[in-house]
Amino acid sequence: AMEQMLILAKGAKGRAAVALIQQCISNPNLYHFGELLDHENIVALDQSPEFKPYLELLQIFAYGTLSDYRARPHLPAIDEFQAKKLKQLTIITLAAENKVIPYSTLLKDLELSDTRTLEDLIIEGIYAGLFKGKLDQKNQEFQVQEAAGRDCKPGQMEDMIATLQAWLQATEGMAGEIGERIVQADHSLAEEASRMRDLTTRIDDAKKTLQATDCMDNGPGAGLGESMETDDSSRPKSRIKTKHMHHAAGYGAGAGRH
Repeated sequence: AMEQMLILAKGAKGRAAVALIQQCISNPNLYHFGELLDHENIVALDQSPEFKPYLELLQIFAYGTLSDYRARPHLPAIDEFQAKKLKQLTIITLAAENKVIPYSTLLKDLELSDTRTLEDLIIEGIYAGLFKGKLDQKNQEFQVQEAAGRDCKPGQMEDMIATLQAWLQATEGMAGEIGERIVQADHSLAEEASRMRDLTTRIDDAKKTLQATDCMDNGPGAGLGESMETDDSSRPKSRIKTKHMHHAAGYGAGAGRH
């Protein structure tokens, strides 16, 4: 729909441009008007005291609210459908700023007197894809899940760019800090690995020392004194053997004398 409007804008100047603005804000499928606002024939309306209020009206539909419209009594009157559309655009703005919107706030900002009309307006906006959420009749509030975007106000894009640049700088700083911590962690891991290797080497050296000591204790000659003591205790005493020999000799001699 906007493509068709932009084609028409090429030949629309003065009153024709005003008629095109009226056509746009009355179109039920158009909720973004930034491209039309940038068109040279629409921008030129700013130089005409007669037609400038229509340019301001288009700006209200692009990024303003019903309250903004009421604050400018010099703007052209809008019909019932245009007023309803502006109310739905106002809900988009409120939904972008609040996740929960009390019915009281909506009734006030939309200039409505009963919740039934308010809920019907919200439901129509949900079906149109302007926002998503839940109507909580018990707590009298609209719980927003998501909302469509609106056109940026003059200077708002620059503010967004500045915000994004600040965010980028912050993330870069954070990334640098994380990088430093990773380097420190790698250094600590390397030191711990070196300490574990040194500990393992010491354990291996201790095992080798113990094995060498065991080999010396169990080598040739080990237990020799113990075996010798065993042999001496098991061998018959020589004097016992001599005593028996003397006794036998005496017996022989006596037998000879007889």
